This record gives sequence, structure tokens and C-alpha cells, in this order.
Amino acid sequence: MSPRRQDPLSTEYILLGLAAKGPVHGYDLHKQLGTLDGLSAIWRVKQSQVYALLDKLENMGYLHGEAVPGTAAVLRKQYHLNDAGQRAFDAWMNSPVQHPRQVRQEFLARLYFAQQSGVQVTRQLIDAQYAACQSWQKSIQDALEHNDEPQNFQRVVDAYRLSQINAILDWLDQCRTTLLP
Repeated sequence: MSPRRQDPLSTEYILLGLAAKGPVHGYDLHKQLGTLDGLSAIWRVKQSQVYALLDKLENMGYLHGEAVPGTAAVLRKQYHLNDAGQRAFDAWMNSPVQHPRQVRQEFLARLYFAQQSGVQVTRQLIDAQYAACQSWQKSIQDALEHNDEPQNFQRVVDAYRLSQINAILDWLDQCRTTLLP
């Protein structure tokens, strides 16, 4: 039996998204992560971690790395996004996050790349996330309706989670107003 293939982490998808712009070196990717408007505010990655993740993505078949001449006759590895990597990135970028806690970083990263892909992609992502949030909202509202104990700790937890989801829905409405014509 072969080991289960692990899906990439959010940071890995971000690297795929940056590599989609064209061939790039690991050092340049690390610099981009630290300077990109908006993205650098939600993701901080050490340079050594970038190289480890690039190796992992190459081993997974999402990137192709090749040695190219650098300064002082030192070879540097340049990465190219391949078709499998592009498909994986597109599927990630175009799908909503599955848990409210993922909105803070992962959804924002997806939204960053969706916005670069155009208004239609951005609209579809926001709409899909809004629908996912409404589903979470209904599930928690149902749980609250079926919890008859007024001093039950689970009721307090569900009320807190519901307020977070309501805040996310309000924020998604603001995203529509700000980012979509």
C-alpha cells in the first residue's frame, strides 16, 4: 500500500500562485512574500521554509526546477509551474474555505489571487464563500434552537461562533462593495 498523498498547505498554494507569473528563484519568491501589498500582512514565511516547500512542491509534481547560472558561477534553481501545479492552484483559489477559522488567512490569500485574476473570478469566490458561511450559520442556528438549557456552555460557544460567522458575512458584503463594480 502506498502512502496517502498529502494535499499542499496554504503557503504552498501561495508559492504556486506566485510561480504562475513565470519562472522564479526561491530567493525571489521569499522577497515577494515579504513585500507584496496585502499578502505580506497575512503571511510570514522564513526563507529556509520557502526552499523546503519548493522542494516538496517539486516532489509532488507541481513545479519543475532547473539549475541555471547565477552570480559568480554559482548555479541557482529556477522553478516553473507545470500544468498539474496550475490545476491544483486554480482549484484551491476558486473554492471557499471549509471552516470559519480559515477565513483570516487562507481565504484572504485566495481572495488576493482571485482579484489578480479578474472581477468574475473574484465575484465567484466571494459568492461561494458567502454560501458556505450561510450554511455554517444555519447549522449553528439549528443547534442553538435545539439547545433548551439556558446555562449550557455549548450554547455560549455556539452563540460566539454564530457572531463570528455573522461578522464574516458582513465583511464579505464589504468585499463585494469594495472589490466588485
